[in-house]
Amino acid sequence: MPESFLVIDDSKLLHQMYRLIFSQGDLAGATVHYALNGRDGYGMLAAHPDLTLVLLDLNMPEMNGLEVLARRQAERLHPHVPIALVTTESTEDDEARGRAVGAWDYLRKPFQPSDIQKLVRRARERKRSRGAA
Repeated sequence: MPESFLVIDDSKLLHQMYRLIFSQGDLAGATVHYALNGRDGYGMLAAHPDLTLVLLDLNMPEMNGLEVLARRQAERLHPHVPIALVTTESTEDDEARGRAVGAWDYLRKPFQPSDIQKLVRRARERKRSRGAA
């Protein structure tokens, strides 16, 4: 089964950047699902239990990143799927709030393609170590 990823971000420009990142190197050929708000993204997360990684924006309409994480935690939805918060919020308190509701990692915008590649490598290692690869 090919690898799959989910990007939940309200910026169409960032979707284009993610498309470029996921079209190169060992990420080429992966399936990447995109959502422009947390509500749609949560539905996609529910529909895809085998995701390698979810990249989740914090500030979005309809359901923000913390709300997505809190709902996922409350419903125990695919707890094995790592979710990285990707945001411009940069305080330790913001990061702590995200981790408290289940964020696996935290990436600050702006980021470099290599930052996404590192997250993917770590998510792959996590998946392999859990015997899900």
